[in-house]
Amino acid sequence: MKKHLPSRYPKKKKRLFAITILMLLTITICLSFAQRGRKKGTGVRHSFQHLGKERAYRIHVPSSYDGKTPVPLLFCFHGGGGNAEIGSVMGFTPLSNKEGFIVVYPEGLNKHWNDGRDSPKFTEQDAETDDVAFVLALFNSLKKEYRIDSDKIYTTGASNGGFFSQRLAIEASDTFAAAGILIATLPKPFESNFHPVQPISILYINGTNDPIVPYNGGPITPEFFPGLRKLSPDKDYQRGKCSSTDKSIELWCAYNRTKADPVVQSLPDKDPDDGCSVKTFTWSGGKRGTSVVLYQVKGGGHTIPSGVTYLPERIIGKICNDFDGVSTIWEFLISHSRSASVTKRK
Repeated sequence: MKKHLPSRYPKKKKRLFAITILMLLTITICLSFAQRGRKKGTGVRHSFQHLGKERAYRIHVPSSYDGKTPVPLLFCFHGGGGNAEIGSVMGFTPLSNKEGFIVVYPEGLNKHWNDGRDSPKFTEQDAETDDVAFVLALFNSLKKEYRIDSDKIYTTGASNGGFFSQRLAIEASDTFAAAGILIATLPKPFESNFHPVQPISILYINGTNDPIVPYNGGPITPEFFPGLRKLSPDKDYQRGKCSSTDKSIELWCAYNRTKADPVVQSLPDKDPDDGCSVKTFTWSGGKRGTSVVLYQVKGGGHTIPSGVTYLPERIIGKICNDFDGVSTIWEFLISHSRSASVTKRK
């Protein structure tokens, strides 16, 4: 017979118990990230006032920058619960030094990006926060200070940062040439309201066994303990929904007018013990030279390929070691510049 909690534990106490568990887990995750950030944070921190709020970012300028030759600019967005310092340890700073591009790590308000998922948990904040406007204001400020190659402006991010990069790809594709999306798909509301400004190249790197952002779409489910949602179905645990990876790709391919059939390749299984394998799908021939690419990490979790183990596997899934996710993103981005004939945002 199924056991039930005694009557002295009403529903409110059950929910309080669930909330307490989730809060403790969230604190643990944030402390883990913060500790890594303090040890390895890169770039210089700055802030400015935007729409009545102080907005922060970190920026790394490679020593090769001479102020004369225009250089590429990369925006890298941290995941939910993170900050600019955490974003700066993803691995793009060493690449910046090697490849000679400027990388900026913006910071979301309250460790969150308004990515368009219509998440009940962040309804109030999202209603009064225009993160797209913040990023464009930051870009306009940076291009006055640095010589930026206007055809090589890129965006990337992981999880919440990946969802937000997709929003930028839709609403500011006249500014960005390409987007690299890690462990995220298209925010569900954009599926029925998909109207990019201009064609833009898109790369996805998604794990098929992601326990938080489902590869096949649905609710974003940070359910680290079985039954937590049943114990507390309160709206605070609803973080919005995402489209499937396949649907996201379908929309971008249709808009960019790429070739219908992708080129499919399997990557060498460099680490047979990681429980992952990788196939790549490339839809090329889109308008203005755009393409859509998927790195399908079979067995992969909510992790960056060849990245750090930031939480136990039982929580975030497996890490693929068959390729380097950060280097792959940059190689894709830099190979897709925007034509000088594209109309600029006024």
